[in-house]
Amino acid sequence: MLSCAATAAHAGPWGIVQLMEALAAKHSGRAEFVEKKYVSVLTGPVESSGELSFAAPDRLEKRTVQPLDERLVLEGDRLSLERGGKRHSVGLDEYPEIAALVGSIRSTLMGDRAALEKIYRLSLNGDAHRWTLLLVPSTPAVADLVAYIRIGGSEGLVDRVEIHQPGGDYSVMSIREMPQR
Repeated sequence: MLSCAATAAHAGPWGIVQLMEALAAKHSGRAEFVEKKYVSVLTGPVESSGELSFAAPDRLEKRTVQPLDERLVLEGDRLSLERGGKRHSVGLDEYPEIAALVGSIRSTLMGDRAALEKIYRLSLNGDAHRWTLLLVPSTPAVADLVAYIRIGGSEGLVDRVEIHQPGGDYSVMSIREMPQR
């Protein structure tokens, strides 16, 4: 979703430090997404699409337009959902496990390694041109919600997010960056 301002090839070793620096270099971005959710009780995936936007330091918005209009906004420590003309908002301090899940995406986009490592064990595979960051919960409470999160991209660009749940259900979000307005 976000590309870093400096997309030069990395001459030195590529690791988590370099990835986080590349991600943190971008302070805002917009992207289109297609998300497929695979749920064991359904015969096929449920597909949704829309737009993602991120603005540092802490705003992440997911606006779904298909199959229904929905807006999810994570800003600071508040999570808001708008659907069908109704808005619900909660403080993430009331739901630390949910905060860990939604915050993982935001923390990745911000390049905030310290925030990620409070909740997940991190491992990085690949190189600057094609990398995969694996987030595995390090606390039982978060592990009850998510088995692991796999985030993929190139340099400072996130283009795929997979969230796998303990029971086998999972979602795959493909992300394509949009030009800045």
